[in-house]
Amino acid sequence: MKLASIKSRDRKNRNGELVVVSKDNRLACRVDAKACSNLLDAAENWREVKSSLEGTYRSLNQGKAGGAFELNISDCIAPLTNAPGFYDGSAFLSHVFRARKSRGDVMPESAKKTPLMYQGVSDNLLGHNAPIELMEESFGGDFEGELGVIVSDVPKATKAKDMDKYIILLTLFNDITYRELVKTEIETKFGFLQSKPNSSFAPFVVTPDELSGLWKDGRIHTDILVKLDDQVFGMPNGSEMHFSFHDLVAHACRTRPLSAGSIIGSGTVSNESKEKGFACLTEKRFQEIIDQGRPITPWLKPNNRGFMDVVVDGVSVFGNIDEKVVL
Repeated sequence: MKLASIKSRDRKNRNGELVVVSKDNRLACRVDAKACSNLLDAAENWREVKSSLEGTYRSLNQGKAGGAFELNISDCIAPLTNAPGFYDGSAFLSHVFRARKSRGDVMPESAKKTPLMYQGVSDNLLGHNAPIELMEESFGGDFEGELGVIVSDVPKATKAKDMDKYIILLTLFNDITYRELVKTEIETKFGFLQSKPNSSFAPFVVTPDELSGLWKDGRIHTDILVKLDDQVFGMPNGSEMHFSFHDLVAHACRTRPLSAGSIIGSGTVSNESKEKGFACLTEKRFQEIIDQGRPITPWLKPNNRGFMDVVVDGVSVFGNIDEKVVL
């Protein structure tokens, strides 16, 4: 099943209207607001609304859904504009390994046992075509192609082995980062704040079964295509997660319950082979330091364009992220 949020006809509605989207991304059908007002409402009442939404999805794909209309992708906003929580991990150890090696350091054994994770900004989430605002070039603007999951209510201390039933939707997003501000904040040993502005999200979220056999072991086993200025920057595969999404959600809820609609991110999708390319500028810079002794790739500049997509059987699963860089 595939869902999206579109701009509301009510200007006071900042969360958008929930729609069911056809498998080929061409058609959509509005969800009755009395039954389900928006995606957050759906997440909070997933058991009650899932069957009805699935019925609409089947009818839409069969050409039988009443009220179906052609979907204009530009009408889509972030599926969740305001989430109860956003917890971003670092599940791909090749990313951590390159960062450490570029500094002449080694990856500690603890990195293989406990996920890195920070609590990010969860309000005012951006749509797929929102500009990437550098604010100042000296901030070191970067993109990060990430996969993520959206959960229903997760009880405190739920174990990874029991997590499947709480993961309800999958997503693709760009975790925009100011790398030069990271350097300052990381020295405080108190976490990220200014260096992690609002992330931007692909227009569609999908249920795990939509990916069929590509969702297994709590991982999304498919490539994420990342382009910079229409040139392929990387096509890393989500299968190389050291920590699965089951592990990441369990880590996030170890000492607290997670509210329905919370987002848990994978961290930058990364593969051991540098031939797969990269999903962020900083990891390519790490590799350049390792190979050549210095970084060559610059941070984002005005008028750069970033693009991210996941395509399976010729269809964009999440819809693409296509953003222009501005000051």
